[in-house]
Parts: sequence; structure tokens; C-alpha cells
Amino acid sequence: MKNKLKELLANHLGVSIEDIDDSDSFSQDLHIRAIDLADFTHNLENYGFDITKVDLSEIETFEDLTEALDIHE
Repeated sequence: MKNKLKELLANHLGVSIEDIDDSDSFSQDLHIRAIDLADFTHNLENYGFDITKVDLSEIETFEDLTEALDIHE
């Protein structure tokens, strides 16, 4: 699941998977605005991820998102 999530994010950002580290901050390292993160997570539903209980205000890093999805799947 983590690799698929990273692949989807890389495609969304137009970067390679290797450019995304687990500790990367969405805002500082990946330069994703809050609205873009909301759009990305909403699109995850199309790939079978359950985001209904993910609180975006608590998601700061790629690892945070991975953990939140693991908890709620």
C-alpha cells in the first residue's frame, strides 16, 4: 500500500518515486498547498483508499498520511 500511495503522489506531483521520502513535509519539502493535499487525498478514494476518517489537519508528512490510512483501512 505504501508504494502505491507513493507512486500516486509522485504522479500527482510530476516527480519520481525516489524523490519522496517518508519524512517529507507536504508543505515544506514537497511544496503542496493544503487545497492540493485535499484534492490528492480525495482522489485516493478512486484507488480504493478509505479516507473518510483521515483528518487532514493532522497530516504534515508522507508518513503521517501513510499511518492515517493504515489506521483507518
